[in-house]
Amino acid sequence: MKNWFLSFLFLASSVFSSKAFAYPEMIRQHYVNCLACHESPTGGGLLNAYGRGISAELLSTWGGAKEARPFYGAVDQPFLKNWFNIGGDLRAVQFHNKNSQSTEDKFIRMQTGIETSLKYQKVKFVSFFGKQEAGNTVKGEFLRFFLQYQAMEELTIRAGRFIPNFGVNIAEHILATRRGLGFDEGSERDQVEAMWSGEKWNSSISYSKQVKSDEIPQIEKAANAQINYSFFDSYKVGGDLWIGDLEGQSRQIIGAHALLGFTKKFYYLTEFDLQKGFDKKSGLFHFSKLGYEFIKGVHAVILEDYQKSDLNDGLTLANSYGAGMEWYPRPHFEFEGIWSKKRVAIQSSEYADYAYLMMHYYF
Repeated sequence: MKNWFLSFLFLASSVFSSKAFAYPEMIRQHYVNCLACHESPTGGGLLNAYGRGISAELLSTWGGAKEARPFYGAVDQPFLKNWFNIGGDLRAVQFHNKNSQSTEDKFIRMQTGIETSLKYQKVKFVSFFGKQEAGNTVKGEFLRFFLQYQAMEELTIRAGRFIPNFGVNIAEHILATRRGLGFDEGSERDQVEAMWSGEKWNSSISYSKQVKSDEIPQIEKAANAQINYSFFDSYKVGGDLWIGDLEGQSRQIIGAHALLGFTKKFYYLTEFDLQKGFDKKSGLFHFSKLGYEFIKGVHAVILEDYQKSDLNDGLTLANSYGAGMEWYPRPHFEFEGIWSKKRVAIQSSEYADYAYLMMHYYF
């Protein structure tokens, strides 16, 4: 039976949030460390003033630095600049799934909230308020937060609730290396982390545990480490290690990743992870993304995704490959449209058509 999938993302209403996408593709512009543009040392989340300037100067087709400021400069007061930062955004998706037996249309608002950063000398507190719930409702609670101390210019230490630093923090969080391994949106954990960001080498170590809930009654505790090496100003390679424990059962993940900026327009991201799960079964998780910027802010991309949670069981295979476009017309606006062939072995041995158009708006 052949399934046909069509999904697209669109802006539905005006609400606040601040999770700007992580953008490791900036390796092509010689940005090898996320802290240059984000309040979080591992990227994603609230942009700092420099990052907002870069969004106008290097990412967007049109627009100026003033336009990229929080709320278009409405809260850009001189006395706030050194200690306060705020941002907002909106993401939503509507799926349309159709096969020979049924058709399903579903609207999902992916993220709603507001994020702030308070800084005093070497101490910073960052928090994201607003948890997106099923049924397009928003729960008034802190989804993530952390207290960070800049011990040295290269060394940051933080504690709180946030997504573990593992692999490539790519915006497409539904990919195998993010959702498949449990590192996508909504997987924030209570943890402590230390990160070293040097000129060539950067690394992090952390200890975390899951947040207990009705959906997660059993808590995994884990230690993980990442190390990266940057060279020629636009290339970065690295590895990851994860050791988790769930009530006496263990999970180990070992991974390798690369961010390669061949030119300022041509780039490639990839990650491979081998997991030995709680059930002792070994699995492989992988993604790759090849991109080229034709004109400023307009990218053509090729995406490939692969997941097989049990290498000895063909029914655990899910993979896809496809191509699409990304467009950053002005600061605050991001679009992505992808068409691909997708196969989920447990559902069908055939590839189905899958497409989506995504829109992201941030203040």
